[in-house]
Amino acid sequence: MTQKNKIICSSCNAENLPGTLFCIQCGTYLPSGGPLRTEPLPEQEEGRLARPRQEGREDEEQRALNIEVEILNTGRKILLSADREILVGRLDAAHGIFPELDLTTDGGLEQGVSRRHARLYTREGMCFLEDLDSTNGTFLNEERLTPYLPYTFHDGDLVMFGTMRLKVHIYSNH
Repeated sequence: MTQKNKIICSSCNAENLPGTLFCIQCGTYLPSGGPLRTEPLPEQEEGRLARPRQEGREDEEQRALNIEVEILNTGRKILLSADREILVGRLDAAHGIFPELDLTTDGGLEQGVSRRHARLYTREGMCFLEDLDSTNGTFLNEERLTPYLPYTFHDGDLVMFGTMRLKVHIYSNH
């Protein structure tokens, strides 16, 4: 990503990704954050948002999927079963928020991860990522996602929650 695409905070001069609403360093509102993407990305035109069901995929769809996330700044890897929805965020016991993928110990607060940031789930053999209207956004391959709109993700994709970078790997259980 080039320097001209980044948003520079007027308060602390920190660099922020396009579409960021609040500075990751000082929390200042960034009115120049630009609009959220409301249409599919060019590489998503073939089905990132939705893909028609293909014949002959019943066996593949019946297999359980596991999602491994690698947190790039710490190197920690977490293997999650995708047989149910995975909440991504930060633990907040006082408010009853217990995410399956808790990024608190990986610097989640400092990197702009919301308590209820996003969710991962599978349907018909496809993996979906959905931003839950997080403050600093969810990015798929460096493009900000529109809140509450599911996007498919694939093995090896780069996902960002705020500025926390993760690489996702998808494995089938068979």
